[in-house]
Amino acid sequence: MKNILKINCAVAMAVLLLISSSCSQDFLDVPAEGTPTIGNYYDSDSKLDNASNGLYGIVWFNMNKSAFYGITDVISGNMYASQYNDFGKFTDLSFTNSQAFISDAWRSCFGAIANSNAYISNLPQSVGPNVTKEALNNALGESHFIRAFSYFFLVRLWGNVPIIENNADYSKNFVIPSNPTEDVYKFIENDLKFAIANLRTKNRGSDYASNAHVSSGSAKAFLAKVYLYQKKYDLARQMAQEVINSGEFKLLGGEELPLKSFADLFLQKNNNNEESIFSWQWTGAGTYFEGNFSNTLFAPENRLVETTYSGQIAPSQDLIHNAFENGDKRRKETFMLPGDFYPNLTYAQTLAVDSPLILGYTFAVENEAQSSGAGLKKYVIGKENLPITGPFNPPFNGESSMNSYMMRYAELLLIHAEAILGGQSGSTTDAQALKSFNAVRKRAGLPEKASISFDDIFKERRAELACEGDYYFDLGRLPFAKAKAILEAQNRGDKLTEKHISITASNLLLPYPADDLIKNPKLTEVAPYTFK
Repeated sequence: MKNILKINCAVAMAVLLLISSSCSQDFLDVPAEGTPTIGNYYDSDSKLDNASNGLYGIVWFNMNKSAFYGITDVISGNMYASQYNDFGKFTDLSFTNSQAFISDAWRSCFGAIANSNAYISNLPQSVGPNVTKEALNNALGESHFIRAFSYFFLVRLWGNVPIIENNADYSKNFVIPSNPTEDVYKFIENDLKFAIANLRTKNRGSDYASNAHVSSGSAKAFLAKVYLYQKKYDLARQMAQEVINSGEFKLLGGEELPLKSFADLFLQKNNNNEESIFSWQWTGAGTYFEGNFSNTLFAPENRLVETTYSGQIAPSQDLIHNAFENGDKRRKETFMLPGDFYPNLTYAQTLAVDSPLILGYTFAVENEAQSSGAGLKKYVIGKENLPITGPFNPPFNGESSMNSYMMRYAELLLIHAEAILGGQSGSTTDAQALKSFNAVRKRAGLPEKASISFDDIFKERRAELACEGDYYFDLGRLPFAKAKAILEAQNRGDKLTEKHISITASNLLLPYPADDLIKNPKLTEVAPYTFK
């Protein structure tokens, strides 16, 4: 089975010569800041409740700072970059398995798995006597959820991957084969079922700080997504319906929360709002690993950011011209076109250090990113403006505390509609499917539909979740010939030069990272997993 690109043999040999071939278990290495502290330090429920904070942020930093967008929205054609930066290699699929984005994503996932494993293995016998069973079960449920989320990322990006359930066993023998996709999915399902049974239930409200960690409802929503990817439509429908019926999550700007809008999702003050099912959490203050880089990567010009690192990625021409219907309110909140005005964005009047700040930003074409004629808006929050942005890290890196959505309630509604449809052919007029689907469209200011097909849902998912990392995986759910045709039809150039790619691979999977192939040459082998 080929990957999305062919690896040049000469490149692979150069990598072998440049990287030490000595084996080590740093396959699971994570930043020291993310390493769990086990022992009687957790002598109360409140301390244990905060123990897993690192699973929501620090371990995902290397992926979030750039790799996440390169391997999802740039490859899929939602975002664009020229060949002048690393993102450009993912625009035209010229990247190799030695590219840092590949290893950053791989190591972030396995770092989260390692930390989750440490909690699962050690917490039960290490917490103090004053910790309640309920708090311990919840902490273990969080660890199983994060491990499941990590493997869901891995299996969709690489297919067959090693299932590592015990860090100690792996450290003794880290040259192991990958396990088949179907076993990885079974492992994910088992973890999420454990999480559902052990995580606390929540009634989400205006106290957003209390929503930062996942709930049993979060695990149910995520399991619905996992079922959908396996085409287990009846199970996906059942799980999605349970979450909808619970009333835990709500659509900002929908019928239940009409005073808010799609734009409100991307204000820092609304982190962990009622629509957030699971988000990476960033503090924007403290160490290098604690902030979100999206503002600096996406903002089209330097006057909007705390650094000179703006405009690294732009909206693609295909996203600009083909993803949104006329009148879709989400367009303006996804990317900027000349004349668009944003009342909540603060920018510097000039690039001078002491330049006065102005509230309210109008995008002009001379400030375009990557010669695209546009600029990204989603996750762009502008210069520090405390009532809206909250505090930033020191200006040398410009990190913010804007969360990164990994799943929102709007997606759960679309999953529900697709699960009722039950496949990629035909259409449905089912009342429940239409209610879920049209709730998302109504918020976007679009007319309701009386009948929906898979293509309707597929297009709606792209418009709703653009630049949030899902479109690449949605393409991977299509028959490969259809996905290939979509990708090759996209204009992958800038506003002046049209470019297209040609795909010779047979699937959309990524290649294993070059250095991990050297350390574990059995990665390309596949063996069934022995479930405990």
